[in-house]
Amino acid sequence: MIGLTGGIASGKSTVTEMLASKGAFIADADAVSREVMELPEVLCAVREAFGADVFREDGSLDRRALAARAFKDECSAALLNSITHPAIINRLRELAAEAEASGEYPLVFVDAPLLIESGFHTLCDRVWLVTAKDETRIARIMLRDGLTYDEAALRIARQMPEEEKRRYATTVIENDGSFDELILSVDKAFSAEIMDSRDPDFDDIISDYGEQ
Repeated sequence: MIGLTGGIASGKSTVTEMLASKGAFIADADAVSREVMELPEVLCAVREAFGADVFREDGSLDRRALAARAFKDECSAALLNSITHPAIINRLRELAAEAEASGEYPLVFVDAPLLIESGFHTLCDRVWLVTAKDETRIARIMLRDGLTYDEAALRIARQMPEEEKRRYATTVIENDGSFDELILSVDKAFSAEIMDSRDPDFDDIISDYGEQ
């Protein structure tokens, strides 16, 4: 299981699409988090922690109301994370284990923006980090979201510094260049992972065959 992460405007989503096109399995943390928020036990815990007013009259979760309540301060955010993160982690591990056991995929990735911050990287065999220089990312955010330079820089500043993330990465995909350069970087990293994940017995067979 390989963890895949990257900060805002790093190009992680583009890399994810490239990996999927190569036949890799992608367990998407964002999709799983939405799935988890529908679980009865999670909804019950959310109601107990944040009150009935984050639910609509029909009993469904009002996600906007929950976000306003949960992210008003660090303590509230930590409380929501303590409810959702264990369920998200369990589901991601389940999906990855099923994919690996099926033998249908050359590689299995868990795509999580907060892979390192949540501690999920400790459950992964390896970690890929998609990164780019701050100036490159700021320019992308300004173009994509129509923000000012300062607003874009603030979004980056709120995340874990890229240099700190590099400490946990086994593979770093630098994405400051062209799209074609990114394709080459992903191809190279993908091929290297395939070689590293080969069955040792297969290598022995190939070696023995060559000696005959």
